Amino acid sequence: MPGADSARGDVTLSRVIGVGGLAFAMVNGIVGVGIFGLPAIAAAMIGPAAIVGYLICVVLFGLVGLCFAEVGSRVPDAGGLYAYVTAAWGPLAGAVAGTMYWTAMGIVPNAAVAIFLADHLANRLPPFAGWAPRAIFLAAFYSVFAALNVRGTRRGADVSIALAVLKLAPLAVLVLAGAFSVEAANLRWTDVPSPSSVGHAAAFIAFAFGGIETGLTASGEVANPASTVPRSLLLALSLVAGLYVGLQLVAQGVLGAGLAAQKAPLVATAEAALGSWGAWMLSATLALSAIGYFAADMLCSPRSMYALAERGQLPRALAAVHPRFGTPAVAIIVYACLSLAIALLGSFRYLAIVSSSATLTLYLAGALGLLRLRAFSVARAGEPFLAPGGSALPLAVAAIIVWMLSSLEWKELLATACVVIVSTAVYSVLFRKGLASFRGQPPALLEEAGGLSR
Repeated sequence: MPGADSARGDVTLSRVIGVGGLAFAMVNGIVGVGIFGLPAIAAAMIGPAAIVGYLICVVLFGLVGLCFAEVGSRVPDAGGLYAYVTAAWGPLAGAVAGTMYWTAMGIVPNAAVAIFLADHLANRLPPFAGWAPRAIFLAAFYSVFAALNVRGTRRGADVSIALAVLKLAPLAVLVLAGAFSVEAANLRWTDVPSPSSVGHAAAFIAFAFGGIETGLTASGEVANPASTVPRSLLLALSLVAGLYVGLQLVAQGVLGAGLAAQKAPLVATAEAALGSWGAWMLSATLALSAIGYFAADMLCSPRSMYALAERGQLPRALAAVHPRFGTPAVAIIVYACLSLAIALLGSFRYLAIVSSSATLTLYLAGALGLLRLRAFSVARAGEPFLAPGGSALPLAVAAIIVWMLSSLEWKELLATACVVIVSTAVYSVLFRKGLASFRGQPPALLEEAGGLSR
């Protein structure tokens, strides 16, 4: 049942998401379609040494997870990274972060996954290769998930958990069963890659690790966020790290030098290790993984638009909460429509590159924001979780991200730079004219944001 603001009588979001719901929403957000093609791309870049790129990402996202666990326990507001950056750096930086989130880190990867799923369907069923059948499929797909999430957050979370379990089980089977087919010689390094090559590979691998922030956007609907957020992050990161490292080792160990040439490396690994039934199992898992990611994203990402609208930085209509279901219904529907439009016009490869660079950039702002939140003792949900390492933790995150971004080509950074520049210019004008603000927020948020922005 939707909550209500006791002072104003407004309908508010219901806090019904627990550790399992939030953790598996994060796992669904992370384990998408990227891992199914990434082992071959990583092997083509630096061969058997690709495992180093994975380990770097495990370290980076582990440190990022610690930062976000503390930040999330301090700022339990809807919007996730947008709310964190806003609380730490002020309304202008928050508006830019929110724009990056719902475009380059929300709609863009959402559309990329929908494109991938449509392509996979077309390969299996040729009649779906035409533009009209493809458009009908995508429109129906978005309509179903939008309706599901409008009708209730708990329903969306339950579906997210079920899909996460169903797609993780076959991947775990591949790791465990495939380990018996690994040849040690295939894991031997033939040369040592340069630091820049490792950084470039790690930046691409980061695309498959990105997505943990999708669960955090639903912080406004998380029960007991001070303890639920860090526990969910730890559970999600542990599952993903073990799975990804295991998949790369098994794929490299089974296929050897042939891994780099595979278009569907995990399917090829399953076929080599388990036979034809393994290939069919992984093909089905690939489609299921795409749907699982999509379910989690449709549950969580529209909340970033809701949070922006709640602060007057997007049209206020997007902040409407359904009076019966207690969900941000308008934001969900608009998000689905925009994602559908991009999916009908875009390409998977380019959208994936845009998403990766934007993810790292926004993680950088969120991690460094922890220093500000600590300095101003922001804690809105009781005693916060305290991440170990002091100031060294967010600074280490910043150093790794800057190194990885510096390894990318300028074309791979252009889209992210354009989003930052254009949104900064637009919101600077809006704030100066008083057209965007923290309108409608609780006094405590106004006071904290105003103090931190000076």
